[in-house]
Amino acid sequence: MCCSCCGVTQQKIWVFLIAVLFLVPGLLLVILWTDFINDKIYDMLPLGPCSNTYDKWVQTPIPVYMYMYLFNWTNPDQVRTIGVKPNFQQVGPFVYREEKLKEDITWHSNKTVSYYGQRTWYFEPEMSGASLDDLVTCPHLPSLAAANVMRDESKILKLGFNIALNNNGGALYQTHTAGEWLFDGFYDEFLDYAMKLNSSMTGPVESNHFAWFLNRNGSKEFEGLFTVHTGQGDLTQMGEIKFWNGVNHTGFYEGECGRLNGSTADLWVPNIGPEEYITVYITDTCRIINLVPTGEVEIEGIKATMYETKPDTFDNGQRNADMKCYCPSDKQPDNCPATGVTDLGPCAEGVPMYLSHPHFMYADESFANTTTGLEPDYDKHNFFIVMERKLGVPLQVNANVMVSLHIRNDSDITILRDLPEFYAPLFVTSSKAVISKELAKEIKLALNLPAIGFYCGLASIIIGAIIGTVGIYLTVTHNWYGESKK
Repeated sequence: MCCSCCGVTQQKIWVFLIAVLFLVPGLLLVILWTDFINDKIYDMLPLGPCSNTYDKWVQTPIPVYMYMYLFNWTNPDQVRTIGVKPNFQQVGPFVYREEKLKEDITWHSNKTVSYYGQRTWYFEPEMSGASLDDLVTCPHLPSLAAANVMRDESKILKLGFNIALNNNGGALYQTHTAGEWLFDGFYDEFLDYAMKLNSSMTGPVESNHFAWFLNRNGSKEFEGLFTVHTGQGDLTQMGEIKFWNGVNHTGFYEGECGRLNGSTADLWVPNIGPEEYITVYITDTCRIINLVPTGEVEIEGIKATMYETKPDTFDNGQRNADMKCYCPSDKQPDNCPATGVTDLGPCAEGVPMYLSHPHFMYADESFANTTTGLEPDYDKHNFFIVMERKLGVPLQVNANVMVSLHIRNDSDITILRDLPEFYAPLFVTSSKAVISKELAKEIKLALNLPAIGFYCGLASIIIGAIIGTVGIYLTVTHNWYGESKK
């Protein structure tokens, strides 16, 4: 526009038109943008074959590391001495990079999807605090599990079992490398004997090798078939587990304690309230774990909520009556474990193993008091998830659990004779992940889009108002270019 070429009327038209062109879009942005862009963002969240979330769901986009710790039993030959407690020394961490890939994905018409989760672990020696070749002494689970099955049998049966156990590799403990205990496995004479025996009492034995995570690495089907809601049509159900291996109840624990709900930690419900807790189901724990909001934190410039487990997470009804169903019915009401551990027997073929926070943190002192060497530390052993609530995106995960074994005296079985009763820590697993800077940038952009649009609209309104004000001033003062003053 050239003022010298335009008349006064044309100048007014141009100025006020420009003012309107700034004011109207600005008002629309301020009034409508936030709701509009939020709706668009939430429309992009549901999972589908061609959705924006699909690739990140199929394969975890951020590095996940599994920190594994073993416990070296330093004095197994001394525990029959009166007054000597078993001593366990934590060894590790043995750090593995984890890759998780969804396999056999099937979409259903009811807005759910089924899949297997294949996990593959790669050892990271530079991040580890010990070598896989280090020798570690641990309780011999095959022998102790078989002995536990026989505990309440007749003297005659136990006598025969004891002879077979002693003559076929039975032992209270064994020493192997850390790698063999974790994934690699080792040939076990007693398991080989049990395989050949094929006893109906002990159940079928599928391998003559043993490791805590035998045949897990790279397995597609070990964790089972999950069916979860995609969030299509109802974001309040996004990621919610509907079925596991075709059922909606684990069968391991009775009532609500066995009911499947919550997330597999791959998809989360967005925009949950600040006081709501979150729930995750982990196959290895055989149960859901609730985490409650405990405060606000900031990671990579993103404000988020910290969710943590609490002292009653592994309760059995002592602190929270609703947790009573985690005590197996055959132990109620008088033989439930003290608070702080979950009896894994129902999902471990009756083996007296227990799930807890590492080093029995939050657990009744009766567990840790049976041994020496454990040192619970909140900063190291806390189980938490940091979640950006609006989008339902986890920014940091630190999932710590420990598995222990209840060992008791049995005068009829040689390896258990004259032993004190104690809870032997077997291993700790700690799954750790922190959002990458690249993904954090995407999340910050999505979170900032409503504000960006609002402030752009506000700036547009201000510019339009200034231009309009100038036009009004020029009109009132008759200062338009070429206008004669009256």
